[in-house]
Amino acid sequence: MAEETFAALNLDIVQQQSFVRFFRGLPEKGPSTVRFFNRTDYYTLHDDDAKLAADFTSKIIKYMGEAPKLRYVCINKHQMETFIRELLLVRQYRVEVYMKVPGKSNDWQLEYKGSPGNLTQFEQILFENASIETCNSVMGIKFGQNKVVAMSNINTTDLVFEVCEFTDNECLTELEALLAQIGPRECVIPSGDTPELNNLKIVLERNGILVAKVKRSDFNGDGIIQDLNRLLFFKVGEHPNAEIYPETNCREAMGCLQAVIHFLNLTGKNSNFNQYRLKKVDAQRYVRIDNAALYALNILPKPTFNSEGAPVFTQTAKSYSLSGILNRCVTSQGKRLLEQWIKQPQKDFNLINERLDVVGCFVRNSEVRTLITKDALTKIPDLMLISKKLSGKKAKLQDCYRLYQAVNCLPSLINILRKLSNNSVKDMFISPLSEFATDMDKYQTMIETLLDLDLVDRCEFLLKSNVNPEMSELHKLKLNIEEKMQKLLKKAAADLNLEEGKSVKLECNPQHGFFFRITKKEEQVLRQAKQYKIIDAVAGGVRFNNDKLTTLNEDYREINEKYEELQKETLDEMLKVAAGYADTVRNINMILAALDVLASFATAAVSAKIPYVRPVLKPMSERVLNLKKVRHPCLEQQDQIDFIPNDVKFEENKKTFYTITGPNMCGKSTYIRSAGVAVLMAHIGCWVPCEYAELSVVDGILARVGADDCQLKGLSTFMLEMIETSTIIKTATKNSLVIIDELGRGTSTYDGCGIAWAIAEHLAMEVKCFSLFATHFHKITKLADTCSTAGNLHVSAVTSNDAITPLYQVKEGQCDASYGIHCAKIAEFPSDVLEWASENLRQLEHQEGMKFIRDLDIPIKKKIIEDGDNIVKNTLQKLKTAVEDGADQAALENLIIALKNDLVQSDNLFVKGLVSN
Repeated sequence: MAEETFAALNLDIVQQQSFVRFFRGLPEKGPSTVRFFNRTDYYTLHDDDAKLAADFTSKIIKYMGEAPKLRYVCINKHQMETFIRELLLVRQYRVEVYMKVPGKSNDWQLEYKGSPGNLTQFEQILFENASIETCNSVMGIKFGQNKVVAMSNINTTDLVFEVCEFTDNECLTELEALLAQIGPRECVIPSGDTPELNNLKIVLERNGILVAKVKRSDFNGDGIIQDLNRLLFFKVGEHPNAEIYPETNCREAMGCLQAVIHFLNLTGKNSNFNQYRLKKVDAQRYVRIDNAALYALNILPKPTFNSEGAPVFTQTAKSYSLSGILNRCVTSQGKRLLEQWIKQPQKDFNLINERLDVVGCFVRNSEVRTLITKDALTKIPDLMLISKKLSGKKAKLQDCYRLYQAVNCLPSLINILRKLSNNSVKDMFISPLSEFATDMDKYQTMIETLLDLDLVDRCEFLLKSNVNPEMSELHKLKLNIEEKMQKLLKKAAADLNLEEGKSVKLECNPQHGFFFRITKKEEQVLRQAKQYKIIDAVAGGVRFNNDKLTTLNEDYREINEKYEELQKETLDEMLKVAAGYADTVRNINMILAALDVLASFATAAVSAKIPYVRPVLKPMSERVLNLKKVRHPCLEQQDQIDFIPNDVKFEENKKTFYTITGPNMCGKSTYIRSAGVAVLMAHIGCWVPCEYAELSVVDGILARVGADDCQLKGLSTFMLEMIETSTIIKTATKNSLVIIDELGRGTSTYDGCGIAWAIAEHLAMEVKCFSLFATHFHKITKLADTCSTAGNLHVSAVTSNDAITPLYQVKEGQCDASYGIHCAKIAEFPSDVLEWASENLRQLEHQEGMKFIRDLDIPIKKKIIEDGDNIVKNTLQKLKTAVEDGADQAALENLIIALKNDLVQSDNLFVKGLVSN
């Protein structure tokens, strides 16, 4: 519709005012909820939503009604679909679509609604012509007795119901780990204002999850078995009985599940019936890693947040996160599984090694890897979507044909995999795929028997004409029309003096039906032939027709419609049979997704600037972590960066805790992040960026890195730091890897140092887990004096008058110099400020005492300073004792002279430096 016809929505002033009153009477909404109004041929958005739409579509804002007028923007259907995709998938907004009530002038009702976790009503808009690369799920949570947390999660992409019940502490640390593993977009909780519900809401929002409160009665679980009997997948002929599943015994979790089912209105749509699987979540199967660690270690791209606290996932460079580096997947199902594996690192020693074996095969055999990633898997559609259509009896002939094509690819894929001659490849892929391919034999035969494969090339999906006599007769009529079209093609070639079938062709597509096409260089010839009409010009050439071809096209279309009507009964029977293969199709999809991910790992390993190596995995009980020349996979991919690797070595009963000191920007954070990322990569079955890697299985990767305010959620840098560190303290075991960077910077120096010391001491002496503790509090280096398993590492730099050159090398011992004033000088601080700072530094660090020991090794220097401090303390104590004993002035003067002589004659070089002036 032309823009000018939108003026005031073609409403008179009375109608406009009526709509304005209705709109302003709607319930108040948040800024990240957008309301669309469906006006049949177009959509409108109003008030603040109009500005949002205008910014996105570049449409002009208009006004309706009387003062104060209401802003509005009109968009067409295509713009609406594009905008909704942006709102739901990128900005993580909520969307509401209102429809006009028939027969009433300005009465509207909410017809559709969606949110980041609830995309079911917008699936056709979002994914009909686009792939689903991330899973969307909605979680439900309630509290039971004795600190029991009940949880359910509905994954609407992979069609899974997940439930569990577990005991948690007051900080909900177990729940936080579960949130990271599952990654829901939205969470449903009971309405109310109790302390535990408020605490739950804070935890959810801190993890970037939208919170929706619903009636408490929705969590009672009444009727859940009836709902499950309709929604759960049962094989053809199998009696639906959800009570056979042991998961239904988790009564509190079943109540959560019903609340989410109602929230998503799954039972209100027949296409959801017979679709979902039910399983119990076992968080202990996976390495514990929370969202703080996933973002701190650059495992996942760090999102921004919208006005309601939901994460906004904008496009970032692949090299900015581990998931981007590893994502070389060529299928949508592979990309979804990769995200799941990253969030759920395995603790199963055998399963991890099996994945590493397969990656190794692909690394060593580039031919097989290329055939799989560049050829075989690129022909595979998202079989999860096809499986959903099959089991819901919503599939079309085109879907059946796409499945037929995919299954046809399996034998050649199996033969490619056999070239690897590896037992892990055989067990994971060859054997199950061979079995499922055999299961699909009858399906393939059915398609070949019933579907007219000769018509597929021109996008016609019809059953063969020999199904019944009437269809056979119509088929003859179609062939007759096609013959006439071929004669028209010959005539067109003659009229245009072009070669038939080469320069001018007869083609067909669903939009235009049959048409002629020539190359663009022949367009001038066509324009001179007035009997032909140009349809459009595309990259492939110019499409055109004439009156006779248009008439024949219409005749063909009418016959085709009758043909499709006649085939409907046979088609329905065929689709009933096809529905029985939905479970097999889903299993094939899962196997191919795993194949895609492992091939992606291999591609990432060989594509790195320095190829990754296979880690030597040890059981958890052996407690070892030895990474030689470990690199950060994201940083080494950056252009113009020559990464300097370092070693990380932990051993049971030797060194399990390291304090890392040194100036900013010299590699402390990168060093500890590199270790964490390498350990995670090994646990998902990926090779690692090291020269050599040996590590035992860990039960958790716990990180506190960075110093970001979380102002949207009312958390300061220090408070967020304390929350994350509290989680580490409560959950770390001796088998965990703990990474802490710059703890205690958000408060006073004394408070920060005290807290950092206490936490470091707890990790080193109580928990005894492998820990990397980067800090500017040099006092913490003294922990190595009292704890034999604690050690010190440092990074250093070379300084000149106007530059600091980081060396990025991690060495043993503590840092022996401070670079803060030098940094301030490079930043061009005023000279008087620099002079004042230097003087204070000299006083604080006993600068004069360093003159004779400046160039000594750190351990020797440290011992001399400690001995010197004790000599000075003893000297001052003697003077204090004399004063307290009441010595007179003369006696005190004599004592001071004697004490000074003792200091001058001391052999300690630090003391000698202090008194040498």
